[in-house]
Amino acid sequence: MVNPAPRLHRFVRGPAVTAVQVLLAVLALLVAPTAPSAAASAPPEPFQGNLLANAGFEDVGQDGLPVAWSPVWAGSEQYFEVVDSEASEGSRSLRIVDESTTKGAGLRADAVAVVSGQTYEFSMDVKLTDGVLQPTVYFLDASGDRLSQPWQVVEPSAGIWQREAVRFTAPAGAARAEPIVYSSSVGTVNGLVDDVAFTVAQPDEEPLPPQGTEEELGHPVAGSTNAGAGYTTDANGRKIGLVVAGGSPSEFSAVDILTGERLASRTLTNTLMAWSFVTAPDRSVYLGTQTGGEVWRFDPDKLSLELIASKPFGQTHLWAATLDDRGRPLFGTYPGGKVIAYDPGTGDWQDYGQQAEGNIYVRSLAADGRHVYAGGGSLKATLTRLDTTTGETTQILLPAGHESDTFTYDVSVAGDLLFVRPTPSNDLLVYSLSEQRWVDAVPEVVGLAVSPELSTRDSGTTRREALIAPIQGAVIAYDLDTRQQRRISMDLGGAAARGWSLMELGTDGFPGVSAVTATSKGVFHAWNPATGKTSAVRGNVVPTPYLIRSMTTGPGGDIFVGGYGSPPGIARVDADSGAAEPLNGVGQTEGLIAHGDDLIFGTYPGARIYTYDTTKPWNPPSNPVTGADALQLGEHQDRPVGWADAGDVVAIGSMPDYGLLGGALSLYNPFTGDLKVHRDVVADQTPLALAYRDGLIYGGTGIWGGIGVEPTTSEGRLFVFDPATEKVVYETVPVPGAQNVSALTFDDEGNLWGFTANELFKFDPGQRKVVLTKKYFGVDDSKIYATGRELFWHQGELVGTSAGRLFRIDPETLEMTVLQSGVANLAIDRNGSYYYGRGSTLYRWIPQRGVVRPACDRTLTGRHTDLVLERGTTCLVDSEVTGRLHVGTGTGLVVERSVVSGSVTADGADAVWLDDSYLFGRVSITGTRGTTVVTATTIRGGLECSDNKEPPTDRDRPNTVRGESSGQCARL
Repeated sequence: MVNPAPRLHRFVRGPAVTAVQVLLAVLALLVAPTAPSAAASAPPEPFQGNLLANAGFEDVGQDGLPVAWSPVWAGSEQYFEVVDSEASEGSRSLRIVDESTTKGAGLRADAVAVVSGQTYEFSMDVKLTDGVLQPTVYFLDASGDRLSQPWQVVEPSAGIWQREAVRFTAPAGAARAEPIVYSSSVGTVNGLVDDVAFTVAQPDEEPLPPQGTEEELGHPVAGSTNAGAGYTTDANGRKIGLVVAGGSPSEFSAVDILTGERLASRTLTNTLMAWSFVTAPDRSVYLGTQTGGEVWRFDPDKLSLELIASKPFGQTHLWAATLDDRGRPLFGTYPGGKVIAYDPGTGDWQDYGQQAEGNIYVRSLAADGRHVYAGGGSLKATLTRLDTTTGETTQILLPAGHESDTFTYDVSVAGDLLFVRPTPSNDLLVYSLSEQRWVDAVPEVVGLAVSPELSTRDSGTTRREALIAPIQGAVIAYDLDTRQQRRISMDLGGAAARGWSLMELGTDGFPGVSAVTATSKGVFHAWNPATGKTSAVRGNVVPTPYLIRSMTTGPGGDIFVGGYGSPPGIARVDADSGAAEPLNGVGQTEGLIAHGDDLIFGTYPGARIYTYDTTKPWNPPSNPVTGADALQLGEHQDRPVGWADAGDVVAIGSMPDYGLLGGALSLYNPFTGDLKVHRDVVADQTPLALAYRDGLIYGGTGIWGGIGVEPTTSEGRLFVFDPATEKVVYETVPVPGAQNVSALTFDDEGNLWGFTANELFKFDPGQRKVVLTKKYFGVDDSKIYATGRELFWHQGELVGTSAGRLFRIDPETLEMTVLQSGVANLAIDRNGSYYYGRGSTLYRWIPQRGVVRPACDRTLTGRHTDLVLERGTTCLVDSEVTGRLHVGTGTGLVVERSVVSGSVTADGADAVWLDDSYLFGRVSITGTRGTTVVTATTIRGGLECSDNKEPPTDRDRPNTVRGESSGQCARL
């Protein structure tokens, strides 16, 4: 091992024994139950050694990888090699070479047993030529489901062996852990790793004073929103619908389409959502997922899921699926913009390559025999025809007027017609496959798919029609021969159709074949083409939490949290209780801000802006206004990520659409509805962070644009915008070499502080000059989704998040204190608590404030009976109370080195301080306005705390509670 850190030990010094303590000890002996012997009751010593097998990579398997280690994802193995040219210990080490800045590679150790709540140290010898590592741990429950995956970036000095160590605490319910040597998805690395260890963390000799308390608040944004849907039948003819509730993790459900009964479910831990479903000739359904790039096969007879592949050809997102004439499932992918095919008979995969040069998405697929039509996007909307026999790809040009569209979002084949929906135009274009020309267009179509050809008789005339979901109104039946349109009895309420299937339902009013589709909430709709009868059944699908995308402090000081993915909605989190109230009906929220009594927020896609009057009930589509009447920024803007309250207006910084550079600074007046959009305030860059002072808007930019376009600039900038003249009056690069300026805040003296990914800077607005900078981290965070970094001036110091850390910075010394790691986003509530997310879980950090013993208005000693305190602050010191002790509203209590035989209750007290005492009865502390301290005290009757303004603390001196501890005192 190289440069091992010294193991430090903590020495605990006990206080002098007082007479009262002797009394307490005697009382304890008299009333305590008989205890087992010390030998019987002592817990076993935890295993202190390395939990990992083959930690030095000396044993190598036939596949060339170290024994007891395996790739996290298919394809990861290519980045790792065991070498014997150099080692920190032994004869071998692990070489890792990852040159990708868009994906990472991981080598996972075999699972080891862990104890929930225990802190573990993950350490390794590292010698890097360049780059960073991101040690990660998967914590699993007893069933193997992943509970959390904390990580931390390390960046050792290049060219020398160094020992790197990070610490993680096993979450509640954890039974196993899988430590991962991980390369980082956003950074490159080239170097060696050796002598990896995963051990029980040893305490420091002199621990830092407590900085605060972390509380897990659960999943504030949750639901069951499915991106796509699948359809099949079992051997007995039961109609089955498949959905994946997108989130973190995602939840798969198979339901009976006619009854809604859930037939099967499974947690998909590596999946964010699933858009692509296709039914094979044998009735099995293949589905492709996002982020994990997994392909699953559903067996309708066994009601089981089988994993077929993970990231085939390195593709992480499988957006669309169809079948070719050989019955092979084909998938459209990102980031390669490929069409790939799977042969169920042989298990082989075929890569047809990128379909349109420069486009990294194939967003939609449809097939007509051996020809597959692929809708592409990012740089521009494209449509290609692939011959799956020859592999030849031909481009089909979109008609005039669609040159500025960036995605071909949907393609469908019905009869001899190809239906194509480019975005953002939302016209459904109709292409004749036999004539090879564009023949029609249907305006204002929501998508996602057009139904297969149907023979309809509900109108009294037999027609060949296909069904189309419009943005408003009932579903459209489109005549494939005459191209006439009519409205039918089916109405999806403006929702997109998640695929279609033709099924014989066999129920009253549904003779023959019916058209079946689903909406994003797992509701299955059916329409019969002979009778016109409709039905709708909500599937009993498993809900899932959504990833946290954004958060802010709302009007009144509560916290509002926005979710990521298919319309997840937002949530209001009560600053006192931490309880979340879901507010559904809006999409992926990129950013939010309070403006008076209003909450203004923006969603992706299409940069839609909403105004919610928080004094009135949440009631979309009127409060906020949603749907077609919702405000859009326009000007090819897509993600509203930067926000500032700028007097009468709200300033919004936005990222442009896919394939485009040039974000915008928009000024929106919620009272008048006026909107001004200023695109390219900094050429080819996106405003990520905004701040306002003295009539001017200060903005920080990132070099990126929409997905699929390379930056033309290299450094993030700071600009000053004057709303009166609508001009940028100043611009500079505050931190040379930094790609972004992603967080801004003003201090009380009017200085502007900013943060890039790694550096803090201070800007003097009077001199318009950067007066200091300091680097804290060394991460490469050049991800396109540029949210998650924040900076606030709070109670005389800087509080922020970046590089996955929650930190505080002393503005005088610039010393940083890291409070938590593996976090994103930040908001501060009215009580001064910090909120942040890890994946889909919301956490609250309650800073440790100066805990001062209340001053005594009177001090009581000796013996007393049934005390009821109604005024001032009473201190009981070296006292004994026979009976109960009650503290009334507005009253303070201090109990030190004392005994109380009855209950202790406090309701609305100013302060409660219980120290080094023995309480026989139950203790209940509710609604305390100031400090609540319970420290070094024995309580036999149980301890309950609720609705106290400041979280109760034990000041790192544990209590002994024989009964139940609950509420805010559950951990004391």
